[in-house]
Amino acid sequence: MFLVVLSLLQSWSNAIHRKAVVQVAEGQAHLLSGGYLRLACHVPEDPRSNWTFEWFFNGRTMKIGESYTFWHARVLQSGNYTCAGARESELDRTGILRTQISAPLWVKIDGGWIILVAPSKAMIMKETMYLTCAIRGNRSPTEVIFYLDGREIRRQQHSTLTVHNLTLDDQGEYSCKATWTEQGFYHSSKSTGVSVTVLEILETPQLLAEILLEGKRRNLKLTCRTQLNTREKTAIPVLHYFMKNGHLLGPATSQGAFTIRDVSEKNSAKYSCRVSVPMLGKQKWSDEVQVDTPRRR
Repeated sequence: MFLVVLSLLQSWSNAIHRKAVVQVAEGQAHLLSGGYLRLACHVPEDPRSNWTFEWFFNGRTMKIGESYTFWHARVLQSGNYTCAGARESELDRTGILRTQISAPLWVKIDGGWIILVAPSKAMIMKETMYLTCAIRGNRSPTEVIFYLDGREIRRQQHSTLTVHNLTLDDQGEYSCKATWTEQGFYHSSKSTGVSVTVLEILETPQLLAEILLEGKRRNLKLTCRTQLNTREKTAIPVLHYFMKNGHLLGPATSQGAFTIRDVSEKNSAKYSCRVSVPMLGKQKWSDEVQVDTPRRR
């Protein structure tokens, strides 16, 4: 009986932490008014269940359905869109199991002539980025100028700018200006700015040091925090090395933490860590941290 109850509690714990996810199914989250966009909602942890989804616009309930469609998008529809799932379940006293509300997806509908279509997610160094200066009615430009932080970076005749081998210098606010002809007249318009973030593949680690009590003993716990940004679906091993005054304290660990037990004033030193990703040929060092350990009582 105890095992059955424990199993149900475990299932309930897993269920209540499920979170819905809203994403663009068709179109772009930044579009011109009158355009088409379809958003979809799903539950990654339980995709096969028969979920019913509720949609919210700036926190207000809108409709029930697996997707939300903008047939002729209006400027007033710009805002944050979220969703939540519900389905029949014996794990809830009400008979209905509900997910957490999704993180918001910002939809921007522009009433002007031009928008800059840019990646909605952060880019990663070394990747290729595409920026498109889109004109209402899919008109063909005679000239397009691209700007980064207000500075002109490219002048060309086609709508799409390709940026190869991204670096941190490529992040910032992009905009574009396009010129086109219609019935023998020249027209020109400029887009609003769009922020683009470029992430390092391996971020510089930070070393955290803390003294922990274990009975009468004091232990020094070192934690090496970093972030590996990659599109790989499989896990990539990350190795952590911990050093005292530049000398290794032990073999590499994948856990990102190292504990020195029963420390005294002799353990006072400058500590640092190194992170290595052999599969990608990447490694980085943290700054040294001065740690002053107390005397034994």
